[in-house]
Amino acid sequence: MDDIRISKIGLGTWLLGGDVKANINNNDEKDLNAIKYAIKNGINHIDTSESYSGGKSEILIGQSIKCFERNKIFIATKVREWNLSYDKLILSCMKSLKRLDTNYIDLYYVHKQNKAIPIEETCKALNYLLEKGFIKNVGLSNVGIETIEKFNLLLDKQVYAVQNQYNLICRESQVKGIIEYCRKNNIKFICWRPILLSYPGVSDPMYKKGTYPVLDEMAKKYHVSNVQVVAKWLLQQDNVYIIFKSNNIKHIQEILETQNFNLSRKDWQILNYNFPIQFDRGCASNEFYEVS
Repeated sequence: MDDIRISKIGLGTWLLGGDVKANINNNDEKDLNAIKYAIKNGINHIDTSESYSGGKSEILIGQSIKCFERNKIFIATKVREWNLSYDKLILSCMKSLKRLDTNYIDLYYVHKQNKAIPIEETCKALNYLLEKGFIKNVGLSNVGIETIEKFNLLLDKQVYAVQNQYNLICRESQVKGIIEYCRKNNIKFICWRPILLSYPGVSDPMYKKGTYPVLDEMAKKYHVSNVQVVAKWLLQQDNVYIIFKSNNIKHIQEILETQNFNLSRKDWQILNYNFPIQFDRGCASNEFYEVS
């Protein structure tokens, strides 16, 4: 179970079921069908958090996976920073297990750090969950190398994955050597917001034609969409995985079709070194932040 091979393309579930709270008018059937479609078409890596739609995202995932073999699906969820004390973390995990309607979680992330709660206390709870088999692996999100190393000193099992924001424009994890560190230390590096491009003043968050000529040219050359070029730049990197969110089957299929082509080494390097906008700090929709 621990060495299930996860797909390089993972399905994120932020905004499925609602936003920070569940949407009572949500089209659950559309969300359920999207998750099932992703799994049927080779995406075995499903990512969520206890805070996505107030837990409804986890419920939808639990319902979606009933028609599949559980040991073929890799479920990742996250505990929020306000629940990192020993008792709260264990309680959070139990609630996630109940909503997911499963006996174990493949990958349990610390969503963000909380400086008011010692890492030692958080790791004690995580080690308990590992020992009891409630979680198979521990992950960290929005972190730098120093934090990874602190957790690895205290955990009974090495950090399995790091999930940071990383895309053509947000290069903090690349610049600070976090991606290379993960590669050398057998830690999976997983990108959140790999495609949706949000930063203060962005002219177009989805790479439409006319925004970046270099993408237009490459899309034309490879007979693909701009979004597929953006995703492929990530997917061709060793040990780099992506989590993208969609409940639109056409969009899911578009990302899956990135497996049908490869960027040449020269074109990959053009995007890597010469993309016209790059930040060496992570960027969110309303602010910049640095991983720590």
